Amino acid sequence: MLELYSPSGSEADLAKFLQKEMESSGLAASIDKVGNVVGILGDEGPRILLCGHMDTVPGRIPIRQDVDLLYGRGAVDAKSSLAAMIVGAALAKKRSSYPFQVTIAAVVEEETSSKGIRAIIGDQTQYAMAVFGEPSGVSNMIIGYKGSLKLHASFTTTGGHSASPWLSASSYEESTAFWRAFQKGVLRNNAPSKFEAITGCVTRAEAGDLGNSVPTRATLDVDLRIPPGLSSNDLITKIKEFTSRYNANRPDVRIQADFEDPTEAFLGFPNSTAVSAFRWAIRKVKGGQVAMVKKTGTSDMNLFVQCQNIPMFAYGPGESRFDHTEVEHVRISEYLACIEVYAQALARFAEKASSPTLLPAATQ
Repeated sequence: MLELYSPSGSEADLAKFLQKEMESSGLAASIDKVGNVVGILGDEGPRILLCGHMDTVPGRIPIRQDVDLLYGRGAVDAKSSLAAMIVGAALAKKRSSYPFQVTIAAVVEEETSSKGIRAIIGDQTQYAMAVFGEPSGVSNMIIGYKGSLKLHASFTTTGGHSASPWLSASSYEESTAFWRAFQKGVLRNNAPSKFEAITGCVTRAEAGDLGNSVPTRATLDVDLRIPPGLSSNDLITKIKEFTSRYNANRPDVRIQADFEDPTEAFLGFPNSTAVSAFRWAIRKVKGGQVAMVKKTGTSDMNLFVQCQNIPMFAYGPGESRFDHTEVEHVRISEYLACIEVYAQALARFAEKASSPTLLPAATQ
């Protein structure tokens, strides 16, 4: 999978490879209209969705193995998680005496448009539980993700000659002043709990043209992350109110705020039947405690939870701090351990679903 470079929008070669791999593992696999690979195993019992993404951020990394470490683009985000799902599900089906159905969705464009998961949502198949393949670490489970929102702010001034900059308002300087005020008035990047705070950063800034003119237009693109308990609409209202107040004291500049890609935060429950099955499997494979983790990023799970109120979380090998970096890698031993966790957890979930007396009182 690592050898098949698959930045968002270029997943076709990997999709063909995974279709064949799924079929060799006993799944009925096909490629849907948007390029997702969908494999189905089993035809009775509780229906389980295992969803991982094929795409990566751009940028090739030389593939190499250093003892237990495997380097390559997608090693941790998130081809190892997707591979563990495929192998683990096939093992679970061979071992389990209880019926269950697994749909493995290898989706496209998780890093950009989320076109892949939207197609899975549009299929309207109802599931009993869902697991999303993301790097959690073998002994951790991700039960929460922050929401996200893209802000595009533009700043327009009258401009003037650069030989007399004191006579004209600069859109560039206005944009930087706005950003400093925005950090203090809206963001909480210094809050002790980053998961509970509105956070964000400028991802792109542009201003001016070459020449001898004071810039008349500048733009800022800001990636905002939203905590649970605050909707994207509430944050948009908060930003509009802040911008209106700020602009009222800046008569020489016109500020326009536009928004894209609102995604709501997700926080699941740690006591669902699905979580219980995975915690049991992790303890069997690794021993020790299992941590319930809340991430400051956003995943396809945030979208899927809007249409299905079922137990769901994210799980997979690797450390997310290596996401999108030039040293992206995964431990092979951890990848193999996650395969075994998937195999045992899916079988355990099927057993619980077939034996109501084993179900905990509280489910998600």
